[in-house]
Amino acid sequence: MAKKKWKMLTALLLVIVMAFALAACGGSDSNNDQQGEPEESESAEKGGDLVVATYTDGSNCIMDPQMTWSYGDWQLNNQLYDTLVTTDFDGQTLKDALAESWEVSEDGLTYTFHLKEGIKFHSGKALTSDDVKRTFTRWKTDPAAEYSYYLDFVEEIECPDDQTVILKLSKPDNNLLINLTTPLAGIINIDAVEQAEKDGKVYGVEVVDGTGPFKLVEYVNSDHITMERNEEYAWGSSIYENDGAPYLKILTYRYIPEPGTRLMELKGGTVDVLGNGCVFANELEGLAAEGYGIYEYTPPYPVFFMFNMKRVTDKNVRIAMNMAYDREEEIATVMYGHAVPMIGALPSDYPTYWKGQDDLYPYDVDAANKLLEDSGYILSDDGYRYKDGKKLTYEISYCSSDEDAKSAELFQAQMKKIGIDITINTSVSDFWERVGGDGGNNFDILIMGLYINTTEDMLQEYMYSKNMPSPNRSGWSSPEVDELLVTARSTTDQELKQQCYDRLQQIAMEEEVLWLPMYSRNGWS
Repeated sequence: MAKKKWKMLTALLLVIVMAFALAACGGSDSNNDQQGEPEESESAEKGGDLVVATYTDGSNCIMDPQMTWSYGDWQLNNQLYDTLVTTDFDGQTLKDALAESWEVSEDGLTYTFHLKEGIKFHSGKALTSDDVKRTFTRWKTDPAAEYSYYLDFVEEIECPDDQTVILKLSKPDNNLLINLTTPLAGIINIDAVEQAEKDGKVYGVEVVDGTGPFKLVEYVNSDHITMERNEEYAWGSSIYENDGAPYLKILTYRYIPEPGTRLMELKGGTVDVLGNGCVFANELEGLAAEGYGIYEYTPPYPVFFMFNMKRVTDKNVRIAMNMAYDREEEIATVMYGHAVPMIGALPSDYPTYWKGQDDLYPYDVDAANKLLEDSGYILSDDGYRYKDGKKLTYEISYCSSDEDAKSAELFQAQMKKIGIDITINTSVSDFWERVGGDGGNNFDILIMGLYINTTEDMLQEYMYSKNMPSPNRSGWSSPEVDELLVTARSTTDQELKQQCYDRLQQIAMEEEVLWLPMYSRNGWS
């Protein structure tokens, strides 16, 4: 979001802004994550600075594409690195990036990419096919790498010459190309990674060497990140009017956790752009009336409560929570209409949605109370339920999103109506440590959100055993689910694929009740 005066900036800059429109807790695909192409700029003047305010505290920034699952980091990596392929502004149509063209064999087992000529890393080193191979090999084999399952079916990587990369798969992968458009797939100069280690520096924090349109200048923990234009950049995707160096000279991301301060600085002119999550949904109309440009769109962006299945162990309790949750109140009071209700494992209008979820858990506080009563949870004089002398109580956690904070408060009030005591962990500084794999998934209920490029972005990310302890933080998996996920990802039989999706959603929402879906939110900048 910014004053209309910045419309002089290029389409490349608009993509920077749109990337910030999906800032939220979670981790999924967000390379070109807007639906519909933004309007073309009225003019293009070279030079100038842009300051983007974001709500995170910036204390755990990782500018290393394969080593982070934070959307905030991914949006930074979008500017510092390039991927082999990208998508057009519809988020689906595959287009050139580092690769000018590619072919897929008829059996779906061989992908051949042809790199553009003249690509260089920020350090000046020429990019070759070997850099792609080394990046993907690190991504696939390093235990610390996130989302390495994207390359599960890649068995061999060949480089017949400096401009050609061949991926050989063990089985077809319906999602390989779309997954390679995400910031996770940014190509790194592995020499720089190894040199940083020798020098005792941290790659992705103190050292960055990508091929992207911007270069890292300075990162100050919890304060800001400054980037400068990559003057040699000449290999931008054909989706942009300007495929060369950005017109913008300096790009600065400032970490301003307090929403009132962000808004004050925007109006005072010290901040140019606010990403999604940096203002409340109900402030959008007011800002538009004051002359600020707002672009709103409707991506598939599920937001949901994830249960830690090792802590919220009673299925009837999870069902009761689903029945007592009022999505209409949530959307009206927290999102001010800028979202649609979500009742299943995927948005209801998503092509692979299982319709068996439609009437699983209709909003019914009386029925939820009866289910808990029948399950042995007795309502006490203090208004809360007890069983075997233990209070029915859980803690909810969220990251620093303003909407998530309000959602937690509303959830607390709604669950009190059925006698469940919800406490809110308001500590956001250690959020990722608590919910990350190393932190042992130290939560009861977690607010999560993600952008969907493919069905597996939701189902595989949060149900696959290989993704434990994160991003599958629920502590639950099954061999049946793993098999269904692999089959859906590799089959060319569309009917079989949908059968797998239906079964996965049935397991998630009917048999196990892994989540409490909230809404699919709009995006805005």
